[in-house]
Amino acid sequence: MATVDTKQLLSVPATNVGQALQGRVAGVTVGNENAPGGGVMVRIRGFGTINDNSPLYVIDGVPTKGNLNTLNLKDIESLQVLKDASAASIYGSRAGNGVVIITTKKGKAGKPKFTYDTY
Repeated sequence: MATVDTKQLLSVPATNVGQALQGRVAGVTVGNENAPGGGVMVRIRGFGTINDNSPLYVIDGVPTKGNLNTLNLKDIESLQVLKDASAASIYGSRAGNGVVIITTKKGKAGKPKFTYDTY
């Protein structure tokens, strides 16, 4: 299991979570899907299956398959990558290509706060 610090994710400008994850975890390969409007290709355990080599994404406890284009980098509280076979004991055969667990930030009581970032 590898945990990525959110300050490291935000240290470089990136358009999505996959690009920010690139080079942060040993054994995780990040590339482009080479399609118009395509997302980022994340490979945790290599190219093990015939059709789909994408990892299982668990966002706030909900398992999803797909890409990370719709998730805002600023909304991430913690990001963990499960690379070994023990992830299969938790998530079953869907975790054969690894698991990316993302926990997002929750709302806080008090006055509303407005922030923005530009590059």
